Amino acid sequence: MFNMMVNSFDALYGITLDMYQYFNKDFEKKNKKTSCVLYCHLSPSRGDNSSHVIGHVLVQRKEKFSCQQAGGSVPAEQVGLGLEERTLLPGPLTHLSVKMSARNPGTNLDLEWLSKVRVNTQAVLKRAQHIQGLKLPKKQWQTAWLLKAASFIDLTTLAGDDTPSNVHRLCVKAIQPVRYDLLRRMDMHDKGLTTAAVCVYPSRVADAVRSLKAANSSLPVASVATGFPTGQTPLETRLQEVCMAVRDGATEIDIVINRTLALTGQWDAMYREIVQFREACGDAHMKTILATGDLGTFTNIYKASMVAMMAGSDFIKTSTGKEAVNATYPVAIVMVRAIRDYFLRTGHKVGFKPAGGIRTAQEALVWLTLIKEELGNDWLHPHLFRLGASSLLADIERQVYHHVTGQYAAYHELPMA
Repeated sequence: MFNMMVNSFDALYGITLDMYQYFNKDFEKKNKKTSCVLYCHLSPSRGDNSSHVIGHVLVQRKEKFSCQQAGGSVPAEQVGLGLEERTLLPGPLTHLSVKMSARNPGTNLDLEWLSKVRVNTQAVLKRAQHIQGLKLPKKQWQTAWLLKAASFIDLTTLAGDDTPSNVHRLCVKAIQPVRYDLLRRMDMHDKGLTTAAVCVYPSRVADAVRSLKAANSSLPVASVATGFPTGQTPLETRLQEVCMAVRDGATEIDIVINRTLALTGQWDAMYREIVQFREACGDAHMKTILATGDLGTFTNIYKASMVAMMAGSDFIKTSTGKEAVNATYPVAIVMVRAIRDYFLRTGHKVGFKPAGGIRTAQEALVWLTLIKEELGNDWLHPHLFRLGASSLLADIERQVYHHVTGQYAAYHELPMA
């Protein structure tokens, strides 16, 4: 049984044919009549002598209607500058596999593009409901996907009582997210499984760096900044916070936007602020938290996503985890469609990070399903997909324990470290 587990897992970062067929057979069966054919061609004239694969859906009126009923293309957009043909894709982007730069350089702010954004709310909700209804993997395939999910987690502590010892325990758990004896029984103990990063407040970055260095680990340290979670401090203070976190060793910075600017339509001001945050980050990767629960409408969420990417964000993130409404699947659909649009226009891949309220292994599997269906396998890697969570790992480890032993562990049997 455990040999099957090793073969299906493919060293954390590959998805084998068996897993792919198992994970997609139900989707293909349900969508056989409504699927659209995806064709690709090359688009020249981006001004940098490069050609990037873009998708063009060739369907008749009836097929377009069927796709709309199955989840729809949202929002409707004009052809982007530099692309001869452009449309939103109703299916997954599994055909697009282009070597991209590690960072998103950003673009000039395109207010004309933003002014034409319209989001089909019912199509968004229907697509989200459809993805939630897809069949999830079971048995060894489920365990393989859960271990993969663990490798996407930004293991987080953002509490008022954080201390150096708490941060040290967090780092130890991030290095060894699943108990060694469980991994050994699956012959997975030597595959290098870790979480994607640890995430702390700026004042705790030095503690995290020190703990990881002592453990001889190169795990990234992420820090929230810019007046987290509200973003309501003066701009100069927010910039200093970013600089301090980078100086202390953070290689990833999770900034928060000023929601006032988004709610009042001051997209130019929001763009300029994020550009300054990006400059302050230097070589550190920047994740931009939109706090979607505060933005009110899907249209605002789409526009905020696009402005953040135009300003140079390497990731866009749903929530701080402190809002009344955090990561939801409909919001994710809107955000990943924005990521898709930005990729089709610029050729640059931007990552996605849902955060807040993700607590169970089953929820993690749905999130992986959503990314696979909407963006494709290229995004199922830690450099393009993260899960922001503090308690999710415990449930993942509990499910792995059940797979190995046939019994469920009490949570005290799976301590933080």
